[in-house]
Amino acid sequence: MTREEARNLVYGNPEVAVDLIVQFSEAVEILKARVAELERKIALLTRDSSNSSKPPSSDGPGKKPRAQRPKKSRKRNPGGQPGHKGTKRELVPIEEVDHVEEVIPESCESCHRPIEPGTSRVLGNYLRCQVTDIPIIKPLVTEYKLRCVECSCGATTWADIPPHARSGFGPRFTAMLAYLTALHRVTRRGCKEIAQTLFGIDISLGSVCNLHEEVSQALESCCEEIKQALALEKVLNIDETGWKSLGKRIWLWVFVSPSMAFFTLAASRGARVLRETLGQTFSGILCSDMFSAYNAYHKGLRQICWAHIIRNLKGLKHGCRSPDGVKFSKWMLSEAGRMFGFWHAFKEGFVDRHTLVKKSVPLRARMNRCLQTYELSSDPDVARTARGLLKHWNHLFTFLEHEGVEPTNNSAESAIRPAVQWRKICFGNQSEKGQVLTASLLTVTRTCFLRNKNSFEFLVDSITAHRLGLPTPSLLTASC
Repeated sequence: MTREEARNLVYGNPEVAVDLIVQFSEAVEILKARVAELERKIALLTRDSSNSSKPPSSDGPGKKPRAQRPKKSRKRNPGGQPGHKGTKRELVPIEEVDHVEEVIPESCESCHRPIEPGTSRVLGNYLRCQVTDIPIIKPLVTEYKLRCVECSCGATTWADIPPHARSGFGPRFTAMLAYLTALHRVTRRGCKEIAQTLFGIDISLGSVCNLHEEVSQALESCCEEIKQALALEKVLNIDETGWKSLGKRIWLWVFVSPSMAFFTLAASRGARVLRETLGQTFSGILCSDMFSAYNAYHKGLRQICWAHIIRNLKGLKHGCRSPDGVKFSKWMLSEAGRMFGFWHAFKEGFVDRHTLVKKSVPLRARMNRCLQTYELSSDPDVARTARGLLKHWNHLFTFLEHEGVEPTNNSAESAIRPAVQWRKICFGNQSEKGQVLTASLLTVTRTCFLRNKNSFEFLVDSITAHRLGLPTPSLLTASC
């Protein structure tokens, strides 16, 4: 419609013009809502691990690298720079070397005449060069001859197979298969192929599964001991992620302290799992995200993960749905940046805890004022975020005043990340026994990592003790 046509319509037929204006106004409101919804969906589709709770593995190789500060000089070459100390592999002590080979130069560097053995004097000084390789791997096979003995009474008796030899495979081989599965996410078929290719051991898929089940039984008491010790910890970091079992969705939970980690698979994501694992109440400090199950279970001291908060704030800024979203996220992110600046100064020893708490007082006051300013924002995402942070206000700064508490839930997220990678390969479990095996292997290997123990050797010791009927080694004792 041209301006002339619009003018004729207004002066010639005002009622039709009014109806048309009303229709246009309604259409504009509908389109505004539609545009806002599309902008929200576009923002969700373009989110990554830096501005949402999506895992880093979901970013994919096509993700653009994060913007970096400009380099001071364009002439800087890649790799180690002048003055960089660097790292190198140290030579093995001579007493641990398996074979020493003398190397004589072929010709003289000066006159270029050939050097004949025995005609030239070999000096005492020399340079050392070592090559490390692995020998041809040959399985160590032990045969047990079960003899038949005739007693003086005339009866004959056959010897039984020794308990540690009944599976047909030794504890080190059994532990190796479990280690490959737990630490390197090797599938059952992968274990079979590695056994045949690298070790020359023929084994069926059924035998691999049977050995894994034996490992699960061997680790049962150790995992139960760790579970019982969780309730006594002063600080616990907890996280959960989705899992699959028998085609159904379940949940993998992880409970992490500075010296142990416990994994469990449950059909529920609610507070019931926390009560079953930690008891009806937990007296320590619980660190997690803002998921409602933690709030329903724990009424004591908590620490909400600031990494989740910062990612959510970046998501609001990334969406750019409203001026409030941009202003609110920028204000909160700037205050969070100052807070972490004080925290890193404290961690590096530049300030003590009393100074840390004192300097954080005005910062927390500004954060609180920001949240109160935007809790009634017209942007529903901004208002929901502000109200949520105000609701958990008493749990945002526990790390400033209590020893051993971190501002993020990174210890739990780091512990659960290998399990997520494992899930992407195995697509979950196919039986309840598989669930137990998964939780047991994750529990033992992560606890060994936290305690700086060799997880493979612990698996060997546990399997050996299980086959001999001896007490299972403990991971919570200093002598393990």
